[in-house]
Amino acid sequence: METVIVSIICIALVVFGGMTMSQGFITSVDTSTTGLGEVGQRDESIMRTELTPVSTSQPSANTLEVVIENTGQTKLANFSKWDFIVQYYDGTGTYHVEWLPYTAGALGDNEWELAWIKLGGQPEAFEPGVLNPGEQVMVRAQLNPAVGAATTNMVVVSTPSGVTASTYFWP
Repeated sequence: METVIVSIICIALVVFGGMTMSQGFITSVDTSTTGLGEVGQRDESIMRTELTPVSTSQPSANTLEVVIENTGQTKLANFSKWDFIVQYYDGTGTYHVEWLPYTAGALGDNEWELAWIKLGGQPEAFEPGVLNPGEQVMVRAQLNPAVGAATTNMVVVSTPSGVTASTYFWP
């Protein structure tokens, strides 16, 4: 009789342990699958995002204007999370590599701002503040020290997902 009771307890423990382990396994698989789905969505968004530099100009020695077109299929926003990196030589020949922060207010030294978003040369009317496919954005940067004359320089603009547009400029 004692062995029957011990056997029943052992069988109950084995069944309970097996159920606990299978629940842990199912939870682990579910978590992994969710993570893979998020990675797939992020990768799809990156593959559908494309920026093309249109023009770069310098209205003055310390101001840089870059026009970029959204040639991808993804809407872009959150400009405060974009990266703006400029590599240039100043008037003394010193090489500068600067990451410039975004500003929504008055443009200060070594900052960049969103000047405008246009579609077909007209100011955007649909979803203001969002760079939709086919639209162009002008970003303006204030550099200090100023860019040197007769130098070749580069600017890189990057979205939060890591998609970049880079172009060269000359004063």
